[in-house]
Amino acid sequence: MTTDVGAVAREAGTLPTWSAALAVVAHPDDESFGLGAVLDAFARSGTAVSVLCLTRGEASTVSGVTGDLAALRAAELKGAAAALGLDRAELLSYPDRALGSVPAPSLAKEITDAIEWSGAQGLVVFDPSGVTGHRDHAAATLAALDAAKALDLPVLGWTVPRAVAEQLNEEFDTGFVGHEPDDVDLTVAVDRNRQRMASLAHASQAVPTSVLWRRLELLGDVEYLRWLRRSDPATTDSATKESQATDSATTDSAATAPAATTHSAATEPAADIATMRVEYRDGDRFDIDVRSHRITVDQPVDVGGEDVGPTPTELFVAGLASCVAFYARRYLRRHKLDATGLVVETSYRMGTKPARVAAVDISIQLPHEIPQQRRDGLLAVATHCTVHNSITTEPEIGITLAPAMRP
Repeated sequence: MTTDVGAVAREAGTLPTWSAALAVVAHPDDESFGLGAVLDAFARSGTAVSVLCLTRGEASTVSGVTGDLAALRAAELKGAAAALGLDRAELLSYPDRALGSVPAPSLAKEITDAIEWSGAQGLVVFDPSGVTGHRDHAAATLAALDAAKALDLPVLGWTVPRAVAEQLNEEFDTGFVGHEPDDVDLTVAVDRNRQRMASLAHASQAVPTSVLWRRLELLGDVEYLRWLRRSDPATTDSATKESQATDSATTDSAATAPAATTHSAATEPAADIATMRVEYRDGDRFDIDVRSHRITVDQPVDVGGEDVGPTPTELFVAGLASCVAFYARRYLRRHKLDATGLVVETSYRMGTKPARVAAVDISIQLPHEIPQQRRDGLLAVATHCTVHNSITTEPEIGITLAPAMRP
């Protein structure tokens, strides 16, 4: 099987013109193996680039190096930073392979401090999926998004095309997670010379058999980025003035306000927006039209409904559970494993103040035993299904009041 990367590329984009950028990564080598070409492109454009690495990578098992691996990898990061032309590379000591167990506010505070000393106008991170399936990558990105939200900074997430991810998974039995072309915001032409030099500086990790080299071959001279957070401080003042200037016009035009949607049209191309319609029937019953399908929602009899369909909350949980099941089945199919009998059991509990789904427990039950590495890969893929990503990476939701319908 071969992958035509050009077939999945969208219209080429340019990097934002930030005076300073901060890359937040989990391990020494992430800044080179993953983000190297992108950071080099920023640096070549005149952006001051810094890196904050949250762990020392002391749990690595790639090379079998004995001795103080943390110290060795710190030295490798220093060499790689020089090769990439970084302004600064700061290394912290949170636990490798356990970054997700660190309280999120602690990580966000470290990143906030780094934003201050770097003067960053934007962040560069791994996609929330972790890209490679490594949970530390995902934890680092979630913390970066928390810090960016607090300071109103934009965030670019590095990803790979889904076709490339599937090719790597097939060849190396890895857990890469990619995106379809329509989910990619920027395709950037890059020069990989400095990235390759920086990667070689991580000699304990950049072994000849590493999947890194195959990934770079498949990607060629293009990298793929997604806007994880689009707010840009550089446009805040003008946006505020525009908002103030149109406040009265917005009030006066309420009669022509658009119908409520669950997408913010200002942040997505029109072609990416999907719609559905909800119509009231009677009692607590509503019909939802999704493309050519109709789903009825209702409430249980004991709270005044007629129980002719699931509740909206149940549909929310069902959407998450079925998305996990879909990704699990697709992983099994890709690895030629029988999915007959696959079951996903889900339980959830409600919370108050505000009323919400407070916790969801999902159990994937496989029809037969599979090798441990396949189990890890399946879990990595299922954990980053589209619905789960939509929960862990807060979507923008706009709700408006449409004008009254007239006969």
